[in-house]
Amino acid sequence: MKKLISMAIILCTLLALPVKAGSQENPVSVSRAVEYSIRDSVDNAGNLYIRYDSQLPSVLTFVNNDGSVTICSSDAKEKITYIYEFNANLEEQKVLSFKNELDQLGAFTRDDEGNYYFFFGARTTNQNAENMAMVKYSQNGEKLKTYKLKARAPNSFSGIRVPFDAGTCRLELSGSLLAVYFAREMFDGHQASYGFVLDKDTFERIDRGAATSDNRTGENTQMPYVSHSFNQFILPVENGFVFSDHGDAYPRAFTFAKFQKGSNTRRIHAFSFSGSTGQNATFAELGGLAKTTTGYIFAGTYGKDRNNARNMLVLTVDEDMSKCSAPIYLTKYTINDGHAGHPKIVALDTGHYLLLWELFKFSTQSANSITYGRTEYLSTWMMIIDENGKAVSQAQELKGVRLNMNDTLRYNRHNGKVYWAINNTGTLITVYALDTGK
Repeated sequence: MKKLISMAIILCTLLALPVKAGSQENPVSVSRAVEYSIRDSVDNAGNLYIRYDSQLPSVLTFVNNDGSVTICSSDAKEKITYIYEFNANLEEQKVLSFKNELDQLGAFTRDDEGNYYFFFGARTTNQNAENMAMVKYSQNGEKLKTYKLKARAPNSFSGIRVPFDAGTCRLELSGSLLAVYFAREMFDGHQASYGFVLDKDTFERIDRGAATSDNRTGENTQMPYVSHSFNQFILPVENGFVFSDHGDAYPRAFTFAKFQKGSNTRRIHAFSFSGSTGQNATFAELGGLAKTTTGYIFAGTYGKDRNNARNMLVLTVDEDMSKCSAPIYLTKYTINDGHAGHPKIVALDTGHYLLLWELFKFSTQSANSITYGRTEYLSTWMMIIDENGKAVSQAQELKGVRLNMNDTLRYNRHNGKVYWAINNTGTLITVYALDTGK
């Protein structure tokens, strides 16, 4: 009987049919084998949450306007990006492949018409080389538009020598606006954030470049700039975006910037970390943000130093980016419990917000040298909160369920489920659908 069950699971995996995660009905999942190697998106080492910097997601998830689900990953060796389309029930519909415009995929997204957008980058030593490219494809895979940028891009200060260095890359749409925001190493060796905004139809650039400092305000349609930006997120808002950074230097804080076409960019350094400027280790993780009726709510983790457990926290920020709440801690872990890691937040259409995080055995490992040290993954947890950060459900354990370290959770308004995908076996993508009780 055990052999028959194992064979059934293998067959379902190869055919991309739904297989329940462990023995639980919620979330449900489907596993899809691929014929190329994918870097793990799960913290299998058990210590990547301790690192001072984040890493580029290797599997990406998007929920489309019609409720279908798109999964994206890339064959790094052959430089081919793959798209896997599923319906809301996780039944595979089609597969597309695209030759990378440049060496590495940074991020992707889709619009309501079904078009695909990919952002690619490549390291270079030539400041005149075109080492960044935004590419638009139709839903059938036909290339429609390309926007390329030189390494010494306008208003980039010391340029972009290594895109996606010591951080992530995000790509989001807001109406006709297409924003990309990512970590980069400059030609002078410094690390910082960089991004730009295009019109998705004409591919004309909308923004005016980045501010030259971390001042809390910016000029009209100006992008934020964060020195030592070790993680980034983009939240689409009306006529623009909110950009968030995990900053270590200028500023050394969780920081947010509201960019809207035709308006001055507004910034707030919401939560400062202990320690000195530019020391790399912040004992914190950025977990993203969501819209509320009066502004925004942010989730992250913080532990102050190596000798304290990291806990889940949320912050609320007003619409104008003029004030931020004190941190609201939702866990009270001690060194006997462990660390909270890889925090996530996503808005539900009930006025509530889903939080997910993983729990790891307590460690005092250095954020700058963790290659050979391992900590133990313990479990995954979820909680639902209101827009003021108050828990409306008890913390619930999700046994056997892992999180994608740096990809964004995606909510499906058609069925009330939250989707994400992981890779933790090298050649297998698993897609989760968590029912939030809509």
